[in-house]
Amino acid sequence: MMDLDGKTVVVVGLAQTGIAVAKFCVKRGARVTITDGKPADQLADQIKQLHGVPVRFALGGHDLTTYLAAELIVMSPGVPSLRETRAAAAGGIPVMAEIELAYRFLDPGATVLAVTGTNGKSTTTALTGKLCEASGRPTFCGGNLGNMPMIDAVDHPANVPGGLIVVEVAAFMLENCTTFRGKTGVLTNITEDHLDRFGTMERYAEMKGRIWDFQRLDDLAIANAADPWAMKEAEGIRSQLYTFDSRPGAKVEQGAVMSDDRRHLVLRMPRIGEELYPVDDLVIVGNHNMENAMCAYLATRGIGLPVDAIRAGARAYRPLPHRMELVGDRDNVYYYDDSKGTNVASVAASVRGFPRPLVLIAGGVDKGGSYEPMLEALDGVCKGIILIGKAAPLIREAATAHKASYPVIDATDMHDAVKRATELSTAGDAVVLSPACASYDMFQNFGHRGHVFREAVSAVGAKRLD
Repeated sequence: MMDLDGKTVVVVGLAQTGIAVAKFCVKRGARVTITDGKPADQLADQIKQLHGVPVRFALGGHDLTTYLAAELIVMSPGVPSLRETRAAAAGGIPVMAEIELAYRFLDPGATVLAVTGTNGKSTTTALTGKLCEASGRPTFCGGNLGNMPMIDAVDHPANVPGGLIVVEVAAFMLENCTTFRGKTGVLTNITEDHLDRFGTMERYAEMKGRIWDFQRLDDLAIANAADPWAMKEAEGIRSQLYTFDSRPGAKVEQGAVMSDDRRHLVLRMPRIGEELYPVDDLVIVGNHNMENAMCAYLATRGIGLPVDAIRAGARAYRPLPHRMELVGDRDNVYYYDDSKGTNVASVAASVRGFPRPLVLIAGGVDKGGSYEPMLEALDGVCKGIILIGKAAPLIREAATAHKASYPVIDATDMHDAVKRATELSTAGDAVVLSPACASYDMFQNFGHRGHVFREAVSAVGAKRLD
């Protein structure tokens, strides 16, 4: 455990995680400076959350002297590597992710279950948390989910011997870790995402693979057998590898597959043998969600949770907000909030074979990569795309190259987007917010984007269903 008493700590990024880290460090006697590139007038709400907390603010830019005066620098997940942090690291000042700091304060008797991946990690994390809760053991479920950063686990009742700490971790977080380790490390998949930050798929995959880098021989690594990037990262790891594969007829020696009739998840694990779990225990549907469930079942069964607890947790689980959530109905036009669809592969998985004709609302901050997989998935179901945010010209260009037959329309904001999408829709259709982009050009985060969408749904006269 680190001693922060009297140390000068610089927290980079004044958002949910940065606020939590600042409070945590102050509570332990540190002298805290929070720095953010945004000016104070754009951070008024965040500053209010630290009212009465003795911290110093260095806002509106990054001052190298602030970083070089630190004894520890803690990075918020949304902040990229900066010239100032690299200079500090070169000078021997520790620069670490919030999850790394939290990990160093955990009770050694608590068990960490860590989940990463391009898509599915939030559902997998939340489902894993529900299975752990059903076991009766004290459970924390948070991290990159957006509810509680991992630093909150330190003062949580689950931070005890026998406690379970379930965390979603992003590549941004793993980038600044040197000891963080999960007893189980899940990698759901690796597809094009965050190339604006990491530059290449190789570098992005390497960051995702760090979830296994510090595991021990008796730890569990869980990987997607159908994902070549994930399997490449699994080569040479020291922990025990379990794979999952939802493809028809798939076979695994150690891991999970679907039964031939696709009515059960089949787990095969040493010392346990073969176990069948009914698909009907779950309210989530779709092939991608069966893979998420395989990950959760393997992770929890792998640390010894009983079958009855896993099945009870599965039956109790309900989908997370902003994941293809039905939130409104206007004369049999349904409105779906899939604001968590922040990359092309996620959107493609969600809309392919959609049960209703749909008008898609997409756009935001482009992450690099091609929009073609999304456009291919929209073929046959899409009646139009309404564009918002900075990526609008890029998506329009891709739709033109794809020879899309439906209208592609620019909107000024979310309310305008929902209004225009509604105008394109008739009874039996759906309006789907699934942006394929990050949110921070127009919104605080994907949750804020989803809430504004819901407000816009109400504004067009739809009955709210959430």
